[in-house]
Amino acid sequence: MARLSSILLSLLAASRTVADFTIYIGKTNDITDVGVTYATTQIQIHSHAPLSCSDVGHVVAISMSSINDASKGRWACDGCNALAPRDWAIKRLEMYNYDDAVAHSTDHPFPLFNRATGAVTLYGTGNGNWDMRDINNTFLGTCNRPHNPQEMDCWQLISATFLTHAFSCKSELIPNDRLWVDE
Repeated sequence: MARLSSILLSLLAASRTVADFTIYIGKTNDITDVGVTYATTQIQIHSHAPLSCSDVGHVVAISMSSINDASKGRWACDGCNALAPRDWAIKRLEMYNYDDAVAHSTDHPFPLFNRATGAVTLYGTGNGNWDMRDINNTFLGTCNRPHNPQEMDCWQLISATFLTHAFSCKSELIPNDRLWVDE
């Protein structure tokens, strides 16, 4: 009987879908236009890597929170600074993931992932690894930083945008299909 229980538990564990997704950080250069200096940082969540500039142009980009707190929207980070994203010593990356997570970028609000979790936060655990947790600190998956991240300049789409592959993740969460925007 114990062996049968062990086999059933193994089958249940194997039936849980684990998805791969990537997080890219886009940081524009400072742009001065008629005396106004402009800079921004955004993230994009993709179901694959490496990306093409076409991929970048079809995904909803999420802006960084101006108060470094993603509890009410957008994303926040401890360790993100003025350096290039590949050089950031990220300790925490928090993404707002309620039902209205993308309300500011589209006409129809939806969460970043296939189900709302309040937040999806990556916490550095050392050795280039991060745990992914929800708003209740429930374990959602793991992420790591690529040793040689893809970096790309998609100036054809948005003036002076530079993207860096910041994380590769494995989780039961799947990027929401509605993040992909057709032409």
